[in-house]
Amino acid sequence: MKLSPLAEPPAPRAEPLPDTVGRKKALVVDEDAGVLAFAAEALNSFRPGFDVATARSVDEAAAWLDTFFPDLLLLGLDPASSAEDLAVALRSDSRTSHCQIIVMAQNPATEIRLNPVWVGAQAVLAKPIGLKTLLTTVRRLI
Repeated sequence: MKLSPLAEPPAPRAEPLPDTVGRKKALVVDEDAGVLAFAAEALNSFRPGFDVATARSVDEAAAWLDTFFPDLLLLGLDPASSAEDLAVALRSDSRTSHCQIIVMAQNPATEIRLNPVWVGAQAVLAKPIGLKTLLTTVRRLI
């Protein structure tokens, strides 16, 4: 009895995996490395998932905007920062004008009065933010 040769494994696919096709982009901006890590992991794991960039300042975030065009901005900076300039830059660029903004604030009621960008946000969440709250808000906006 003659054995047939084993079939060769299929050639590797050159196209991206289905889970990564058409992924939205998120930019997370916060001074706290723990907040950045939490939000990046949550958004990356969120179905269908986001490609996530992180920045610890408005300047770092602005540098991302040269090549990375987010659909979602999670903004957790101090109200005294120049975060308003970042929001204006997003809104004035046709590649990012659709971007949804979620503000993460220690004291949302006070910080909304101190910084006009917070008023233009689609959502304001109180820190610390739980996973369920973050993902429910993102699902509602995206």
